[in-house]
Amino acid sequence: MTNFTPYLELVKLKIIMAAMLLMITFLLSCQHDGAEPADQYKYYPLEVGQFSIYEITEVVYSAGLKDPVTNKWQEKDEINSVSINSAGISTYLISTYRRNTSSDYWQKIKQYTSELYPDKIVQNIDNEAVVPMIFPIDKNTTWDGFMYLNLNNTDNRYGYDFTYENVGEPFNTGVNSFNKTIKVVERVDTSGLTKYNFASKHYANNVGLILDQQADLEYLQVNGELSGYKVISSGKKRIKRLIEYSNN
Repeated sequence: MTNFTPYLELVKLKIIMAAMLLMITFLLSCQHDGAEPADQYKYYPLEVGQFSIYEITEVVYSAGLKDPVTNKWQEKDEINSVSINSAGISTYLISTYRRNTSSDYWQKIKQYTSELYPDKIVQNIDNEAVVPMIFPIDKNTTWDGFMYLNLNNTDNRYGYDFTYENVGEPFNTGVNSFNKTIKVVERVDTSGLTKYNFASKHYANNVGLILDQQADLEYLQVNGELSGYKVISSGKKRIKRLIEYSNN
């Protein structure tokens, strides 16, 4: 009579090993190493007819004035057209409009372009070429967002690398919530005793820019010493927050 026990035990062992291999493969595929696996270009969507409306809040501090001056208005970015050169690079023409309140008519204030490359976005605005995003998106990536500009030591943007943070995480702007976003930190200097410089942008998947925060502040000094705890003497804070957008 043939003994099938060793054969059955071998089959069981092979099944167990195969199951373990599948489990290991699954776990490895689930690891998040900082890269964003989705269609990364969707964080900066570009399509003719697409528009985004923002509320801008600007707070200006001036020496000699007790209280800052706060201004609010709205801006709309709308993609008008696209052209493709012989190298396959797409250039999108975008118009920016402004109005003081939602009941006012839009007034066109400028045009700029966004160029889509395989590895980056190049935004040409106000006679400056800036690289707001590079690909692939990864939290360990840094790049010079002003690589096309000749900045000097007196420019508050000088010497900072752009970095990704909060890749693929949800974010609430205070107006809207988005399930999948990224944050681009463009500059931050909080170490100095006399100044504070900060700039960051949040982008949402299939939406684009949802929040832009900028601050350049100087702290009050008396005889070379800070007056109180970082009392603002001059500078500006600006928040650009998405309030309406087209469905792409």
